[in-house]
Amino acid sequence: MTHPVMTKPVPVVSVVIPLYQKTRHIAAAIGVAYRSCCLADVVFELVVVDDGSTDGSGDVVRDWAAGDPAHASVLHLIRQENQGAAAARNAGWKAARGEVILFLDADDTWEDHHVSEMLVLMAEFPQAVLYADAWGEISLDRIAKQHGFGIGSDRRGPLACFFETMSSGPMIVSSSTAGTWKRCLVESRGFPEGVRFGEDKIGWGRLALLGDVVWSPRIGAIWDKSADNRSERVAGSAPRTAWRNFLIEALDDPELSTATRRNIRVAVAVENACLSGEITHFSHETPARFADLIPAVQ
Repeated sequence: MTHPVMTKPVPVVSVVIPLYQKTRHIAAAIGVAYRSCCLADVVFELVVVDDGSTDGSGDVVRDWAAGDPAHASVLHLIRQENQGAAAARNAGWKAARGEVILFLDADDTWEDHHVSEMLVLMAEFPQAVLYADAWGEISLDRIAKQHGFGIGSDRRGPLACFFETMSSGPMIVSSSTAGTWKRCLVESRGFPEGVRFGEDKIGWGRLALLGDVVWSPRIGAIWDKSADNRSERVAGSAPRTAWRNFLIEALDDPELSTATRRNIRVAVAVENACLSGEITHFSHETPARFADLIPAVQ
């Protein structure tokens, strides 16, 4: 008698897209998300959270869904008063019915293989809490750019230390490349509402404190810095201290390993140097420059 081969079912994927004043971009974003999910051959939904847009962005989403019954079947549009990106992301993942949560900003795009790449990472490393692949950039003058990310970014798999990697190159997890399990977001509490700039970094940091961060150097998303209403332009020139303050608060956790505690303390020193203007960008040599200033025992 031949027995059927039992395979683990592929989890439902929920793509969370916060939306605010992105009329020119949102149709492209949901279009690439839909395509990447279809190519991955998964059960999925697109959860778009219109965070009080006044430019008709939400209507663009509604029209996209109305144009095709297949679109309407996977689109979940949530409308709320403007509360900021963190609140929009939180509303999205909390409403999601999927076990897998992928994030995409409304003015960025995915490569066709992004969803498949994320699901492969999650299948290979199911105990991890955060997953990401690399991202490219379209600059303000519409020039394409690829980045050299931080320490460990040349290798596929769990990062030795997320906080070290974040302090030695461009942000390795972006709000358009991140994926996680819904249960992990429940435990981490998602994103800090009320923070205007850097709320996404804090969301990834909260997850990284819970377990491994798994990375793929394959580019999965394109970050469009020329898009309308980018948060880094809206935030202005005010000091961006939220990430540094989060790192300092993280040191209060008595369960931190010695190695992680030291890496976070180095990351705090790097952030302080950045805030003071001592350094303007991070490189692989940056953490070592500050590590010798951190006492061995604190």
